Amino acid sequence: MMEETLPAIHSAVPPLLLACSMHSPAPLLRLLSLLLTMGWFLGPLSAADPIDFAKDIRPILSENCFFCHGPDTETREAGLRLDTSAGADEVIEANASEESELFQRLISDDADMLMPPPSSNRQLNAQQIAQIKEWIDQGANWEQHWSFKPLIAPAIPTLPDTSLIRNPIDQFVQSQLAAQNIQPSPAAAQTTLVRRLFLDLTGLPPTPEQTAEFLADVSEDAYEQLVDRILESPAYGERMAWNWLEAARYADTNGYQGDNERTMWPWRDWVVQSFNNNLPYDQFTLWQLAGDLLPDATNEQILATGFARNHMINGEGGRIAAENRAEYVMDMSETMGTVWLGLTLNCCRCHDHKYDPLTNEEYYQFFAFFDQTPVTGAGGNAQTPPTLPVPSQKTANELEVLRAQLQTHNQRLKDLAKQTIDGGQIPFSFPKSTDAVIRNGFRQADRATAELAIKQDQQAVQAKITAKEKAIPKVMVMADMKEPRESFILERGLYNKPTVQVTAGFPKFLPAPEPTEKADRLTLAKWLIDPEHPLTARVAVNRFWLQIFGTGLVKTAEDFGVQGEIPPQLNLLNWLAADFRDSGWDVKRLIRQMVTSHTYRQSSRIASPEIYERDPENRLLARGSRYRLPSWMIRDQALAASGLLSSVSGGPSVNTYQPPGVWEEASFGKKKYVQDHGEKLYRRSLYVFWRRIVAPTMFFDSASRQSCTVNIQRTNTPLHALQTLNNTTYVEAARVLAEKVLAEKDLVETGIDPTSDSDAQKIDRVFQRVLARPATATEQQALQAGLDRSRTQFHRTPDAATELTAIGEAARDTSIPVVEHAAWTGLCLAVLNLDETLNRE
Repeated sequence: MMEETLPAIHSAVPPLLLACSMHSPAPLLRLLSLLLTMGWFLGPLSAADPIDFAKDIRPILSENCFFCHGPDTETREAGLRLDTSAGADEVIEANASEESELFQRLISDDADMLMPPPSSNRQLNAQQIAQIKEWIDQGANWEQHWSFKPLIAPAIPTLPDTSLIRNPIDQFVQSQLAAQNIQPSPAAAQTTLVRRLFLDLTGLPPTPEQTAEFLADVSEDAYEQLVDRILESPAYGERMAWNWLEAARYADTNGYQGDNERTMWPWRDWVVQSFNNNLPYDQFTLWQLAGDLLPDATNEQILATGFARNHMINGEGGRIAAENRAEYVMDMSETMGTVWLGLTLNCCRCHDHKYDPLTNEEYYQFFAFFDQTPVTGAGGNAQTPPTLPVPSQKTANELEVLRAQLQTHNQRLKDLAKQTIDGGQIPFSFPKSTDAVIRNGFRQADRATAELAIKQDQQAVQAKITAKEKAIPKVMVMADMKEPRESFILERGLYNKPTVQVTAGFPKFLPAPEPTEKADRLTLAKWLIDPEHPLTARVAVNRFWLQIFGTGLVKTAEDFGVQGEIPPQLNLLNWLAADFRDSGWDVKRLIRQMVTSHTYRQSSRIASPEIYERDPENRLLARGSRYRLPSWMIRDQALAASGLLSSVSGGPSVNTYQPPGVWEEASFGKKKYVQDHGEKLYRRSLYVFWRRIVAPTMFFDSASRQSCTVNIQRTNTPLHALQTLNNTTYVEAARVLAEKVLAEKDLVETGIDPTSDSDAQKIDRVFQRVLARPATATEQQALQAGLDRSRTQFHRTPDAATELTAIGEAARDTSIPVVEHAAWTGLCLAVLNLDETLNRE
């Protein structure tokens, strides 16, 4: 029976099956069964559809072959590399898959010959084997990995229908959609857009006045004008800074068991100001990596290098200083690699990278750039030198006055020494002091008395100067040792096993800078921002896109290597990156491009189930993105909507509401949480004190700040509601928001007659403050029913009403009846927890 059916089967299957031996039908039947299970067409791929090596072949090889036949010499088998063209040529005959050992190994029925070997737990499916066969038969064209190619702006596509095109972003996106026969979504409602824009660019909802101003503007460029106003808001820099702080692993403590406090917050404030001042991204890069090495470096440029010193510091007993220092330098190197290169350098601590063309030696060449730090690794000092004192402007002014006074006293001593003594008495004038009589009189005195009085004044001023200088925060910054330190490859990454000496240098697969006499961090920084560098602009643009759209054009924002995602909108990414680089690394211009596109303005509603099935993750960008707001933004939104949000920016981090005992339990009682009061309770989340061993309890889905994090984690669990329904911040915000809509002052400001104000009007005002729109009829009905139930319940239990309206430290408006206030507090808390409120629509 088997012999009778084989000829018929052979006539129906693609050529790859014919390569199997007729004398051994097992592999034929195995592949045929797989093909039929997949429902795949049993015909050859069309010659009109050439195989794309970068998109179709390299991911297969990377996932299944590179571990044993890739860059890592330690795990490479049989001396064969499949990650390079030269290596692959050893087992590939172009245009002849039947004669190619690579293909024959994939279809072999001999377990000793089959690749990948069964013991690897890897297996290619039939479609992947067919793609490799077709690729070989089409000439086995080999291409460099997409992100390592030179960055050249592709041509902007032209489309016949330009009605939904506002800038080149739309041209790239809509050309892709047209190829898939998918229509872009229409623009979102104006109220949705204004809230979306404010949240994305400031992290705060628009005020009712800001929404009304935008809706009333009928000019053609009303939206663009709104974008420009928001980009000039101080809140813009605070929003942009959050993601950078996570990438820079910023925190207010060292971490580890001791977790001592540090004063890196002036660097945090510098990041905010840099975004607000639109410091070009190339300078933003240069200053943070090597500002101290610039000619005549300013204090601001030196302060920027605090970026590299944000790593954790280990002060645990028994730790070896040299081991600590090696860990710190590795952290600096790997953070640089993730933030600017989008590569996983940490894979190379111990061996060559298993997937990307990065060697163990090249890792330690990067290491050598940062290895010149004078930091010894000793102790857990949270202000380990080198440091930079960063006084506030107020303190700087006060010190200037005090130093001028000290100089005056010094000069008086000099003048006194020059006086001619006449009978032991000298005429001398000095200010009132303990021995003088009368943050101005005249008398005759002998020389000793005059000198004593001046010195007492001198000492008093110096004491004030010393006290103020001691209170100045000291930011850990970068510096290089005067005598160069030798750097070595460390066997398995162990500090005490140096092997071959290395000097600072660059990976061979990337363009190298011109040779210099001395390669230092400034050389490294300039290399990163060189126009010829293929990665820096791509990686930066992708992260800004991730920040605005919720998902990067490259989903694996931390990995642009061969294991990372090939972006579905590759041409768009390349064009944006090249334009960003060529336009002077202008961040605000880039953000403006993104948010003024139709792609950004689209409605997030799903047009049809069919489109959703074809693109559930919206990678083709046929609709606006919708995602859960980060927890820090949810908190800031609640504070802003209620009017509680403090306008104070910068300065030392603050301790807001937190359940008792959290720090104490995590630190074995060594760290005591002392809550702040007053407006500090309502500062933006950016300024909340961040302890590494236990992050602020209100911030779920946030980076740990223990290492560099560039991708955003989002989850949606019932545990989140424990915060947003019960945390003091949210209940207090709901209570104050209720006061806003109930107080007569608020009614006058909005032009509503207090005597005719209805529940429906009040509900609309809650919605305007939170969601920038009025409530729908259905929402009105549901909320009115809930409000009436609450009124009844609180009339029965007035003590519960009193307890609810006493939550939080903000003073309650006692002119509002407590029962009515409690009922409206419940309604406002419900609105703050609506799905629409917690999401960016």
